[in-house]
Amino acid sequence: MHQDFAIKLMIGIGLLAALLFCVLSSVEEGVAVLAGASLGLLNYRWLYQGAVYFFEAAESGGVRGGAWVFSGFLRLGFLGGVLALFTKLGLAPIGLVVGLSVPMVSQLIWTSRRAFGRSAQMQS
Repeated sequence: MHQDFAIKLMIGIGLLAALLFCVLSSVEEGVAVLAGASLGLLNYRWLYQGAVYFFEAAESGGVRGGAWVFSGFLRLGFLGGVLALFTKLGLAPIGLVVGLSVPMVSQLIWTSRRAFGRSAQMQS
């Protein structure tokens, strides 16, 4: 399984959660879940790419602490700014929280599937 599967899983779970909120709560909540999931996916992708660049640089011995710290603060500031904008626009905070949880839930499912897949292969 590649990382692409995890991203597809995040998109699928995000759309499913947004649809459930639209049906069970309100369309506004569903939109907030979709916005939160989109922001969470963007943040996850940015974090993943940063980790890839960091470890590639670490292998070649070219890691400098300042650039990685700055990138982390930039990502955190962007995330906070967009969240503030979303709440200013009136998106439901509960929907945003649920949407931002989608990458974590997806990673838990993806990692569990990989771990249980490996253990099943080892037992065979």
